[in-house]
Amino acid sequence: MINVLIAEDDLDVRTSLASTLESDPEICVVGEACDGFSVVKLAMSLLPDIILMDIRMPGIDGLEAAKIIRALSTAKKKEMRVLLLSTFYDDDYVQKSRECGVYGYLLKGQTISKLANAIKSVASDLMTFDRTIYENQNTPAHYGTNQKSQLDLLSSNEIIILKLIVSGKKNSEIADELYLSGGTVRNYVSSMLSKLDCKSSRELASLGTKAGL
Repeated sequence: MINVLIAEDDLDVRTSLASTLESDPEICVVGEACDGFSVVKLAMSLLPDIILMDIRMPGIDGLEAAKIIRALSTAKKKEMRVLLLSTFYDDDYVQKSRECGVYGYLLKGQTISKLANAIKSVASDLMTFDRTIYENQNTPAHYGTNQKSQLDLLSSNEIIILKLIVSGKKNSEIADELYLSGGTVRNYVSSMLSKLDCKSSRELASLGTKAGL
């Protein structure tokens, strides 16, 4: 049995992750933390095998917590491996996570089987990084100059959401897939509408399609 501690500040996301993992007979969720300080405290008392941790949390973030947990592992003589979760891909976070000695870095929105398999891989001493980390998915490879210059106005996060809009996803579905609140998704969409001078998500989807997303 693999004992897992979940650290995530959003209650709905945390509950969803716990429910997802508990459905696997080889995984036991032994605790849940809502911020960086709590996860360190719980790690010290529970000594879990895996800490599935959001990279952005109140108090201290996942990277700083990972450093402390790594030191605790040495002090307690108990290997506690950190698997980071992030909503969006960020080169700086990926590099820093490696420096902190984490065992994995996944993007949120994984299927039940992929998330469980990642945890099992880390428990088996295998480092696990989301494949998109090694791919340049945030930069469209084939589109015209005009579309490219327009999409260059968008952040990498907005590009990811635009891709989902192009695929036909509604705001609620995007929120579920990326573990975001509905309000956060609406804010991203509003920002894109303003930047790209569009009046609706349908126009955004059309523009993204023409750009090759």
